[in-house]
Amino acid sequence: MRLLHAARKRPLHVLCRQSVTQSLSSHSRYLNEKSNLHHHNARSPQHSFQRNLSSQRSSIPEKETFEEYDTNDFLADGNMTSMSPNPWKNLLTNPARAAWRVTNPQLPSNISEAFGQVLEKGGRTPRQLKRSHRSVLETHKTLAEFRERERRKMVNGKHYRSSNSTDEKSNIPVYYGHDETLATLKHRMMPTYAVTRRVLNECQSLLGKENWQPQRVLDFGIGCGSSSVAALDLFDSIDWIHGIEPSKAMRDCSQAIVEGVTKDRSIPTRVTFSTTLPNDESSATTGGSFDLALCCYTAMELPDVMSTLAAAALMFEKLKPGGVFVMIEPGTPDGFNSIRSVRNMLLDCCPPDDDEFEWEERCHIIAPCTHNGSCPMERHKKDFVKKGKLAHDLPQDLENSESVKSSMPMDEPDEEDDFDTLIDGSSTFETEAFDSSFCSFVQMIPGSRNGEKFSYLVAQKRLFNDENADMYGPFQSDNLSELLMFAQRAAVEKDETAAIQAFDRAQELEDRYLDSDADDLGLELLRGDNQRYQMGRIIRAPIKKKGHIYIDYCADPGRIIRHRVTKAVSNNVAPGMFSAARKSRWGGLWPNTNPKQADT
Repeated sequence: MRLLHAARKRPLHVLCRQSVTQSLSSHSRYLNEKSNLHHHNARSPQHSFQRNLSSQRSSIPEKETFEEYDTNDFLADGNMTSMSPNPWKNLLTNPARAAWRVTNPQLPSNISEAFGQVLEKGGRTPRQLKRSHRSVLETHKTLAEFRERERRKMVNGKHYRSSNSTDEKSNIPVYYGHDETLATLKHRMMPTYAVTRRVLNECQSLLGKENWQPQRVLDFGIGCGSSSVAALDLFDSIDWIHGIEPSKAMRDCSQAIVEGVTKDRSIPTRVTFSTTLPNDESSATTGGSFDLALCCYTAMELPDVMSTLAAAALMFEKLKPGGVFVMIEPGTPDGFNSIRSVRNMLLDCCPPDDDEFEWEERCHIIAPCTHNGSCPMERHKKDFVKKGKLAHDLPQDLENSESVKSSMPMDEPDEEDDFDTLIDGSSTFETEAFDSSFCSFVQMIPGSRNGEKFSYLVAQKRLFNDENADMYGPFQSDNLSELLMFAQRAAVEKDETAAIQAFDRAQELEDRYLDSDADDLGLELLRGDNQRYQMGRIIRAPIKKKGHIYIDYCADPGRIIRHRVTKAVSNNVAPGMFSAARKSRWGGLWPNTNPKQADT
């Protein structure tokens, strides 16, 4: 659990600074002299401004810090000046890199053992399971096309008909018997477990372990128990799981898996089941009784959009104040549309900041969105893509387009450029390129080259004007985006005093951040609504070129911004930001330096 946090620990020399102060100081003076000689012939007048800042900072040896560089990072920075203090590298790398996007290749022994025992008792060969799984996928595809037709009717009018539409009566729900259950366990257990654990882990980091430890879990469409097992693996506090599942074969499978996982606990977790999600009025009057509601890969089993919205509304109603609703779907146009429709419904029915709204229960979006604004990816428009397969639109990823590939320039390879794209570009702007696209992310899973694509939503139920609802962290008085904008203004105005002040504040924040162990993922800087609203979610792989990087992120109040990070600006304004940008990944978090108020 501590491996991710250990990656951002303070460099070794800081722990023994007193014994090597003189040697480091003399070496630093040599580097500064060499750096000044290098900048003397620089073309930009800002280099002299940064040189004065660096010389004043180097005169204080107790503030000298050196980053841990591997060979690739050193070569990427390109010169010896990379050995100077780079506070923004440590402050930005962990949120931007999103190291939690990679699954541990080794399942916990109790989960692996329970998984193997159920499959062994099933008595089916891999070929039989593969055939059954293929049949389930075909039914999912048919249901997705039906839901897509329904959405397009809503947008284009009830008389809209697609050229390849089929008889709606042929769309029947998936039947899960013994073979289908074992096939789902064989082929979907690991991806569902990995994605759910990632989402829950990120949610806990953004809310804080000390603030949110779920005890009662409601799992709608529990299936073979993958999502519940992920919650059990992450939270030791769970004492009750209630699963909603109409299939008896699935209920038996999930019960065997959950009981096998929790058999060694001193107090076994209580597991109950029901076939439907009851719609009673007790939840509305008592405020619900569950801390966590899971709806993972369930909407793709439902025949229409209204069923998904009704299920999400009932689940959100059964949460207690402070409870969290988690929804995960495949990273496809259909999966994203299900997520987006539920998000819009919850924000419309439980607006977070409406003073005139009659109910006290409000919805706050925790992830992946960093804001409660409207989604900029309103994919369906009037007469949108009338022809072609309904469940498969234009390619989502730029790297999948042959026309884009042919225009890509050759660039130096980067061994960490998984899913990275190289295209031309030279400006920074608020882009509309993704307005008709869909939002998805990738979880790297052992044995899968391309990973598992998924879309997700994390929403928290709060009471209006509850002072304790916003779960603050140890850095509640700090704001990365505001500090970065302060440094940028100082550089634009050539205010040397303000620039030194921004640099001092960044180094002081870096010192406290490196000493903190409040979160395993290193997201304690983003804890709290104000801190989270100032960040943006990276929605595509960063576009990397020599000397500059483009980062596309979704930010408050519902805009997609393309940020151009250059090496020169990073060195002059925010030392270390370029290195952090190079390590940024799809699904990470990046500071929003282009603030805009929501339209009122």
